[in-house]
Amino acid sequence: MANGLGRRSGTTAAGVQAERLWRGEAIAERFWKFYREGTNTRAITRLQFLEHVGYLLFLKLDHERAQRSARFAHPPVAPVGAWPDLALLSGDALHTRLANLMADLGNQDLTGRPDRQIASVVSRDAQLWGLDRMAELNKLIVEQIGPYRWLAVSQAELGRAFSQMLRGCRDDIDLKIETGQTLTPLPVLNAITKVLGVGPEDIVIDPACDAGTTLIAAYNAMLAANRQLAPTALAGADLDAQMCRLSMLNILFHTGRPFAAPAPIQLADTLKHKVPVVRLGSGIVPTVAICNPPFKSNGVQPDATMREDFWAYGDFPTNFLQHLAITLPQGARAAVFVPDGILFGGGAAAGLRQNLLKNCDVHTLLRLPTGLFHRKGVKSNILFFTKSSPSRAVSPLRRTCGCTTPGRATTTPTPETRLPRPTSTTSSPPASRRRVLPHVPSRNASAATRWRSSSPVRRRASTSKPTWPQN
Repeated sequence: MANGLGRRSGTTAAGVQAERLWRGEAIAERFWKFYREGTNTRAITRLQFLEHVGYLLFLKLDHERAQRSARFAHPPVAPVGAWPDLALLSGDALHTRLANLMADLGNQDLTGRPDRQIASVVSRDAQLWGLDRMAELNKLIVEQIGPYRWLAVSQAELGRAFSQMLRGCRDDIDLKIETGQTLTPLPVLNAITKVLGVGPEDIVIDPACDAGTTLIAAYNAMLAANRQLAPTALAGADLDAQMCRLSMLNILFHTGRPFAAPAPIQLADTLKHKVPVVRLGSGIVPTVAICNPPFKSNGVQPDATMREDFWAYGDFPTNFLQHLAITLPQGARAAVFVPDGILFGGGAAAGLRQNLLKNCDVHTLLRLPTGLFHRKGVKSNILFFTKSSPSRAVSPLRRTCGCTTPGRATTTPTPETRLPRPTSTTSSPPASRRRVLPHVPSRNASAATRWRSSSPVRRRASTSKPTWPQN
């Protein structure tokens, strides 16, 4: 077990199942080693490989849960015998059987099968490897997944393995420019959950969830305080079927959610609906929203006529920001990634800023290092707000990555007013007024220039109406 995995399912000398000792890093590295040495990496991308690992683990876990003793067994969502059949097939027979199985599970007509909500998201529009790759798929089934009891693997380690493999697919995800996908760095998301104070009582949504990394960061923050979370604690949607599949698998492997439970992820165009996130559930009210919307898409384009409740029609970041500001209930907290155009542009962006300040308490602006995770040269920011009328407050602090300085009180901007960009400064506010954010490291920053603040923002009552950050 030098690499953290045993040769086959069994027990150690101490009588402990070998799988219980596996670590997420070792699991991920073993799969990547098979990808490098056991597949044609020119024919199969890393993202395609990860998807198939996810499909197969889903089917294997479904089979193992059905095989447990009667008291703990779960009826399988896949047809009985689906996994054993795959392990016995190869070539054309394997390709046909898997294609039929995924088509069956991905059927969107759930009449009489409400237990297949999750399976329908995992399998919808699944793109299988070609017939000439079935020898490699058979080896993946027989050698890497079939011999082991995956139900014995620690849930935290299984989730960690999938997250690490997702990070290994960053370049493939960044290539999905037709839907503007990107993979948000975990340290940034961890900082956001601290600033928002995400806890076990919250219901967290992401209306543009990509691979589900925002929801997993929220789940980890909630789990740290309470190990019993409501089934409705997480909800997300995306218009990219592949991202929905990955997001659903990501949540399943982290949470151990029953496969027959309602699906927390939906394939949907959020901007066409006047609810914070599609199909969250009747009577369920979100309390936190974290969203990193596509900054640019070469495929799907915003529809300027789809919402009469919008303040202004603009690009995706503009529309997602106002979607949340309009549909979230009073008191809900939000963090939304926005480009510089939202902060300083005219037209729709200026109208959005004016209405946002009238209808929400915009309390924090975090400037991220250029090119931190969006494509090279793209400037990103995180806007934090609470759905409520702005409190009478001291002028909000203007924050950049590396400084925290008091903003200046100004009048509310009008559509004709362009706001100057915040600039870095070496001065610091008095200790009584200083508020800092958790550390968000820059990928390219030197050790001497990295921002090292670690405390979450602390809100306080204030005395004058907040205004947009100014120089």
